[in-house]
Amino acid sequence: MQQTTPTRWIHAITLWCSIAVLTALLSACGFHLRQPSPIAFKTIFIKGSTQINIALKKALVEQGVKVVTDAEEAELQLELLKEENEQRILSLSGTGVVREYELYYRVQYRTKVTGEPTWALPLIMEGRRDYTYNDANLLAKQAEQKMLSDSMQLDVLNGIMRRLSALKKAE
Repeated sequence: MQQTTPTRWIHAITLWCSIAVLTALLSACGFHLRQPSPIAFKTIFIKGSTQINIALKKALVEQGVKVVTDAEEAELQLELLKEENEQRILSLSGTGVVREYELYYRVQYRTKVTGEPTWALPLIMEGRRDYTYNDANLLAKQAEQKMLSDSMQLDVLNGIMRRLSALKKAE
C-alpha cells in the first residue's frame, strides 16, 4: 500500500521536529565537544628540531601559550631530544615477498619548569601502525604510508600536549 502525499509530509515534518527537539535538548543539557585541557604555563621555550615542531607551536598558541625565543623568558622549557621514524617488516609471503609493514614514530623529550634546578626525566611518546603491502598498488601504498605517518605524528603531538597540560607550576 502506497502512502499518500499528505502522509509523507506529516512524516517529514515529524522527523524534522524530532531532530530540532533533540538538538535543543542536547544544547540545553550543557553538552559540549571535548576541549583540550588547559596548560598551566603562559610561556614556553622549545629547543630541538623535529617534524612536529610547527604543529606543536601552533597547538600551543591555540591553547594561549606564547612560544618565546629565549629560555630565560619562559615559564616552561621543552627540549625535543630525539625523533625516530622506523619501518619494519611484519610478515612475508611464502615466496619471501613483503605482505605487511609496521611503522613506528617516536619522539623523546624532557621538560624543565622555571624555578626547578633540574630537567625532568626524558619521556617517550610513540605511535605505531600496521599496513598491508602489495607491489601492484605501489603508489596507493605509498600514499597510505604517508597518511599513516601523518596520523602517528598527530597522535604523538596530542600525547605531548596532554602531558604538558598535566604539568604544574613550581610553587
